[in-house]
Amino acid sequence: MSILGILNIGTTALLASKSALNTTSNNIANASTPGYTRQSVVLSSLPSGLTSNTGTSGLGVSVSDITRMYDSFTSLQLRTEKSASSYWNAYSNYAGSVENIFNETSDTGIGPAITNFFNSWQQVAQDPGSTVQRTSLINAGQYLASRVSGAYNNLADQQTQIFKNSQDLVTQVNNISQQIYTLNEKIVSSPGALDLKDQRDALVEQLNQITRVSTLADGRGRYNVYLGGTALVDATGSYNMAVSLDINNAMQFSVGSTNVNSSMSSGQLKANLDARDTTMAGYITQLNTFATDLSTAINNQQNAGYDLNGALGNASGASFFTAPTAFAARDMAVALNDPRLIAASGTIAGAPGDNTNAQAIANLANSGIIGGSTIIDFYSKIVADAGADAQSANTYVKFQTSLVNQLETQRQATSGVSLDEEAVNLVQYQKSFEAAAKMISVGNDLLDTIIGMVR
Repeated sequence: MSILGILNIGTTALLASKSALNTTSNNIANASTPGYTRQSVVLSSLPSGLTSNTGTSGLGVSVSDITRMYDSFTSLQLRTEKSASSYWNAYSNYAGSVENIFNETSDTGIGPAITNFFNSWQQVAQDPGSTVQRTSLINAGQYLASRVSGAYNNLADQQTQIFKNSQDLVTQVNNISQQIYTLNEKIVSSPGALDLKDQRDALVEQLNQITRVSTLADGRGRYNVYLGGTALVDATGSYNMAVSLDINNAMQFSVGSTNVNSSMSSGQLKANLDARDTTMAGYITQLNTFATDLSTAINNQQNAGYDLNGALGNASGASFFTAPTAFAARDMAVALNDPRLIAASGTIAGAPGDNTNAQAIANLANSGIIGGSTIIDFYSKIVADAGADAQSANTYVKFQTSLVNQLETQRQATSGVSLDEEAVNLVQYQKSFEAAAKMISVGNDLLDTIIGMVR
């Protein structure tokens, strides 16, 4: 090998070591950067290009590539599980709010109000002529109605907030989709821009936490992003998602003219959809059933009796509770404001001492007036379901958190930056750089010697 060959090999080694040092330095600098994937220099020997029957040494080294230490399988798993984790974290918060609405740990809930209401009828039955007991009954009815309407309004307010939150999340989806499209085009123009690929992967992971998506890379390195079978991003651009309320007050998510409700499998938006339009809507339906059947049963029995004026219970034009509407729980209220109009007597001749109708209404507490269930049993099941739902959601949160942490650790083992490892690499490449510089120095000395001999 000629002296010039030594100088050339030394130069390639110097440049390769410099590139490796730059890559290692970049890894160290980004050790704490979210979404950063460790980079590695791929070195290749330069062949001599000679044909010989004996071994020949090469012409040095070159940097054939700088790659991301990207574990695609683990990253895909992590996206999936983070999306599920995001779902359960959001849903758990909503389930906890519902549980608080039906909180029966104090004496201010609906359950105690039901008990107090029927006890008040029992007290009227014991002293049907007492205005005090009758007034207390009206107050108990008003309090029960206020608790029921309050629970309804709290659920409705939660639904309103979830819709607003969904609008904000949809805006984020559209912004992220546009950013992914922009990065796609930059990556097509510069396929070796590893940091841009990291940014794009981080955006896809962020998008997955809002709504589960899938990605498919095309031949030029673009990510096509799909929600179910509907494109959010492709080679031609990004497509906006929208959310609206239909005539039944249910949320409808769409991309263009395509409804994508059924395409959402996890993420915050799916949690919003399930919590608002299934869980909370279900409890609202049960509250309406509760208010309708309770009001109807009380009113029918009230209307069958006689008040202190000797008139039928509805002779004044008002039953005990207002007539149930389509929003029975929201609109529930006591229609009577005169305690004399309470129909405690079973016969016109028995007023005011007769108590048979008041007793009949008090006995409704133990009658299957809601689909065969008693008032207390029906409401107790609502409370139990709310508590079980919240507990189940919390269990899933713990499980998903543990699973995500395990996958994060697994991904970090491949893609994360180890400062100890990079410190070793730094010393290694430094020594390589120094050796390459020494090689060039030796070659230069040899060349000077030969030139001197010629002189």
